[in-house]
Amino acid sequence: MKRYKYWDLKHYDREEIKTLAAKVGISPVTAGILWNRGLREENEIREFLFGKKDTYYDPFLMKDMRLAAERILQAVEARERIAVYGDYDVDGITASSLLYLYLTGLHANVSTYIPKREGEGYGLNNEALQSLHEDGITLVVTVDCGISGVKEVAEAPGGMDIIITDHHRPPEILPMAFAIVNPKQADCGYPFKGLSGVGVAFKVCQALEKLRSPEAPLWEQYTELVALGTVADIVPLQDENRALVKCGMKAMETTSLTGLRKLLQACRCYQDTITTEKIGFILAPRLNAVGRLEHAQLAVELLITKDEESAECMANKLNDENSERQEISRQIFTEAEALLEKQASIGPAIVLAGQWDSDKQEGWHPGVIGIVASRLVDKYYRPVILISISGDVAKGSCRSIQPLDMYDALNACSADLIQFGGHSQAAGLTLESNKIDCFKKSFTEFVRNHLQPEDYQPRLAVDIEWNRNEELTLSFLHELQLLEPFGCENPAPLFMLRNAEVHNPRLFGQELTHLRFFTDIGPRSCHCIMWQGAQYRYCLCNNAQADIAFKPRINFFNNAESINLDIVAFRMDMELHDYRKNSEFKETVLARILHSDQRFTVFINKNSAEEKELSAFSNVKIRHYGELCDETERQIIFYELPGENIFRWGYFPVGGKNRTVLYILYNQDDLNMQKHKLLEEYPDRNHLADAYRFVKKVLQSQAVAKLGQLKYQAEKHQLHLRDYDLQIFRELGFFRIQGDELMMGSTERRQLDTSPTYAGLCAERDALLVVYQNSLRIACARIQSLRKH
Repeated sequence: MKRYKYWDLKHYDREEIKTLAAKVGISPVTAGILWNRGLREENEIREFLFGKKDTYYDPFLMKDMRLAAERILQAVEARERIAVYGDYDVDGITASSLLYLYLTGLHANVSTYIPKREGEGYGLNNEALQSLHEDGITLVVTVDCGISGVKEVAEAPGGMDIIITDHHRPPEILPMAFAIVNPKQADCGYPFKGLSGVGVAFKVCQALEKLRSPEAPLWEQYTELVALGTVADIVPLQDENRALVKCGMKAMETTSLTGLRKLLQACRCYQDTITTEKIGFILAPRLNAVGRLEHAQLAVELLITKDEESAECMANKLNDENSERQEISRQIFTEAEALLEKQASIGPAIVLAGQWDSDKQEGWHPGVIGIVASRLVDKYYRPVILISISGDVAKGSCRSIQPLDMYDALNACSADLIQFGGHSQAAGLTLESNKIDCFKKSFTEFVRNHLQPEDYQPRLAVDIEWNRNEELTLSFLHELQLLEPFGCENPAPLFMLRNAEVHNPRLFGQELTHLRFFTDIGPRSCHCIMWQGAQYRYCLCNNAQADIAFKPRINFFNNAESINLDIVAFRMDMELHDYRKNSEFKETVLARILHSDQRFTVFINKNSAEEKELSAFSNVKIRHYGELCDETERQIIFYELPGENIFRWGYFPVGGKNRTVLYILYNQDDLNMQKHKLLEEYPDRNHLADAYRFVKKVLQSQAVAKLGQLKYQAEKHQLHLRDYDLQIFRELGFFRIQGDELMMGSTERRQLDTSPTYAGLCAERDALLVVYQNSLRIACARIQSLRKH
C-alpha cells in the first residue's frame, strides 16, 4: 500500500448538483462524482450510466481500415493462407483468438502465430516471417504489435503482404506495410484513440462484416475476449472501451467459448459475478503466465478450442503456470530488495539487473521481471527498470510513475539501446549487456533532470468526504454500480472518512500479509480490509484514530449482503508505528527504515554507546532525549529506552502542526538490559552484604586499611567496591574513615534504609525503573494526544 503525502479532495457546487441529480434520478453523491469526472450535462450522464444509442463508431473512420479489410476478404475468398501474428500478453492473445475465430467463421485458411518471449521477443522478427513464408503464408495480419517493425517489414519475403493492426504509439518512421490500422496514427480520423490491441482487432472484424453485409447492424460477437484484453492492457475504460467491456463482461457470464468457461471454472471465478477486478487479478494473470514462462500459443489454443477435455487440461496448466510465476516473482522481488539494500540510497530511479540462465531456468526470468518492476514502483514510487541478462544481450521491463513518460525517457537514452517500445507508463527494451551501466547512468540522469521532488510524492484523488454520522447504505452502493466497469481513467469512487476509530485489528491471509479491522459509519460497524497491510499492524492499533481513504464494496456471503471497506490509504497527525512488542531485533527494523532517501531524527540517551554507529548514516540526525524536534523533522525514531520521562506535556519531543511519522523501536530487551545496568550502578543488598563481609575480614587481620589498597584487594576477589558502598557503611557507623584510611566502627545491627545515601540512591533507581516501565507501557492513544497537546 502506497503512502500518499497529498490527498486531493474534490469539491463541487452542492446546490447545482442537487438539481442535476434530481433530473437524472440519482443521488447527489453519485452526481457529484460524475461532475468531477467531467460529466456535467444531463444527456452525457445518462449516456454514461445507461449507454448511447449508437454504441460503436464506424470502423471505416480508421485510417487504412477499408484497404486492410478488402485485402483480408480477398485472401479469404482466394483461400490464401493467412497468419494472425500476435503478441504474447493478454491483449495480444485475445486479439489473436478473436480474429482467428472470426476468420474461421468465414471458412478462411487461417492460423495464429505468437512469438516466444524468450528467443524471439516482442513484435515481428525476420526468422518468423521467413518460416511463415516457407509454410505458404501470403498474408500476415498483426494484432497488438508491428507498428515499430520498420526493418522487419522492409526485409519480409517477397510475395508476402503484411497488414499491421496495433494500438501502441507509432514511431516517427512507419513500416512500409500493405496497410496500417492504428487509431494513434497522426493522420487517423477515428474519434477514439484509446482502443486496446484486441479493440482494434474487433473493429477489423466489424469492418469485414460490414463489407460482407452493408445493411446489417455492426457486428458484435466475442466481446468477452475484447473485455478480457482491454481490462488486462489497462487502457482507458471510457467511450467505446467502456461499452465493449460492459458488453463483454455480460457475455462472459454465458460465454460459448469452451476454453474461457474452463478457465473460469479452474480459477473459481464464477461466471455470474464477473468484474473488472476478477479479470485483472484472476483471469488475466493466468493467461499472461504461460506467455511469461513458456509459450503464449497455449493460451490462444485454450481460447479457440471447442474440445471440452483438452480445454480443461489447458486451463489447469495455466493455473499451475500462474502459481509457478508467483513463486518466481517472489524470489526476484526478494533479490531486487537485497540489491537495493546494498545501495547507499534509492536515487531518482531504480535500475537493477540480474542474471538469467535459460538452460537451467534459473535467475531473473525475462517474462516475470515486469511484474516485479510494478511491485517496486508501488513500494518506492520511483520509475523502475529491471533487466534480465542472458549472455551478451539483456532485456528490460520498464514501469513508470505518472509524472514521467517512460517512452520519452527511453527515446532520450536510445543510443544505449538495441530497441525499445511501449507506452508512457510501461515499456520494454533490449540492449547489450556491457552497456547496462552506461544506460543506467544516462536514464537516471534523465529522470533526475525531468522530475521535481514533489513528483516523488504520490497523490491520492479522493472523490467524496463521507460524514461519519451518516449511514452508508446498500441501496446507495447498488446505485454506484451504475458507474462500472471500473478501471483505467474510470476508477472506483474513493471515499474519505476523517477520524475513523480502529477496532479489533487483526492480520489474516495464508501468510498473514493482510490487515482487517472495524470502524463505525453512522449506526453501522463496517468491516475494513487493507490488502498487503500487514506492515501497518504496528500503527493501526486498537482504538487508534486515523483518516481513512476507502472504496466501499458489497460483500455477498451466505445469501446475505454486507458492506466492506477496501482501505486504500490512511493518515494521522502523527503516524505512530509501535514496535515495542515486536519480536524482531530493533537493529533489523532500524536498518529497514533507514534504507530510504528520507531524513530521519533518531533519539538516544546522552552518552549513548550507539551514537557513533548511528552517526555514520548520512540520512540520520541524532538527538538526545530532552531535546525538541523542529518543524522540518517529520520522520522520527525513538531508538533507545528513554532515561527520562518524555511522555508528559511540555516534554514530549515531537510537536508542530505538520504530519509526522514516529517509530518506537525500543522493546522488552531494552528494559531487561536497563534493569541489569541498574543492578550494577545502584546499591544492591546482596552486594552490600558481600562488601561488608569482605571489609570486615580485612580489618580483622589488620586494624587499619588504606582505601586504595582495599579496593585493589576487592577487585582481586572479583568484588567491585564502590565509593557509595563505603559511604553507606560510614553513615551506618559500621566503619570509620579518616582521610584515606578505614577502621572498624560499631557492630550494632542497623537498617540500610537509615543511610541517607542508600535511601537516596534507591529512590533514584526506583524512579528510573518507573520511567523505563512507563515508556514500554504507555498507550499509543496517550502518546498521540501528547503530540496534539
